[in-house]
Amino acid sequence: MSRASRARQIAMGAAYGGGGATVLGAGAVGLLLTQAKLARRAIGRPTSEPPNATGRYGAQWHGGPPVRLAVLGDSSAAGLGVHRSEETPAVVIACGLAEAVGRPVDVTTVALSGAESRDLDRQVSLALQALPQVAVIMIGANDVTHPVPLRDSVVALATSCR
Repeated sequence: MSRASRARQIAMGAAYGGGGATVLGAGAVGLLLTQAKLARRAIGRPTSEPPNATGRYGAQWHGGPPVRLAVLGDSSAAGLGVHRSEETPAVVIACGLAEAVGRPVDVTTVALSGAESRDLDRQVSLALQALPQVAVIMIGANDVTHPVPLRDSVVALATSCR
């Protein structure tokens, strides 16, 4: 087989492979958008607020100055769907952090159900008032269910982290 025919064969394989990947990618996006619509319809609007997780955790086991933890994001960070504050991601993380560092943890939660990445700027401003030493951001579910361009979400998250 000549070099030219081998190169042509490789180029054809790449074209078919790339075309197949494009079709699969488009199919995945379509599936994701369909799932987002179904999830929005099945879940509906929240009828209650998540439990308040702001507070001090681990003080009964650990002494010393508390570590200040801020939790930002959407309903997943706020703990929507749980019934007690101890079940929220903020408290679970705080208890694990308290155990790891041997100090209590003061939690400030500014996460909000329905928040999208573009809402992080406001949440960062609120969280910074508590002078956090550690921050956790859980965001993105609403960016998917209310189609927000990926680039916009990434820029908002990157800006908030800075």
